[in-house]
Amino acid sequence: MITRLHTILACLTLISVLYACTPAPFYEEMKTVNGTWDANDPGVFEFEISDTTQKYTMLMNLRHTEAYPYSNMYVFMQLDFPNGKKSVDTLECLLADPRGKWGGRSMGDLVDHRIGLRQKNEPVIFPLKGTYKVTITQAMREDPLREVMDIGFALEEWESN
Repeated sequence: MITRLHTILACLTLISVLYACTPAPFYEEMKTVNGTWDANDPGVFEFEISDTTQKYTMLMNLRHTEAYPYSNMYVFMQLDFPNGKKSVDTLECLLADPRGKWGGRSMGDLVDHRIGLRQKNEPVIFPLKGTYKVTITQAMREDPLREVMDIGFALEEWESN
């Protein structure tokens, strides 16, 4: 009994240490949409870039219920540069496999996804110093989009594999 307790405590300690060693994202913010995401209510995220040589991974964080009726989601992503220029992309985010198994982490009846916003998860370099703005708008035919709880955006320092 004591040996089993020590093993469980050792495993919990190891998990805590590994979680604590995970580097924090450079930027991360979530917006709550409380079950319905209206196309006229996009997620808007602003961040400062001071190092124009640093490579980043751009991620969309998405939380939906298990009752979300689709295996994918289309979004428009607009990136506003400090000099006023804009870049707009239409992205398909695959949320479930062909059998309907969610690709994200499930916790109760919620599913969390971290979705790369670049093809082949290529890094992005921001060429100008200053404030950037990312706007993520749902682009599905259903509006408002049901069963979506939160939408977010994160920038992580890129690590090559």
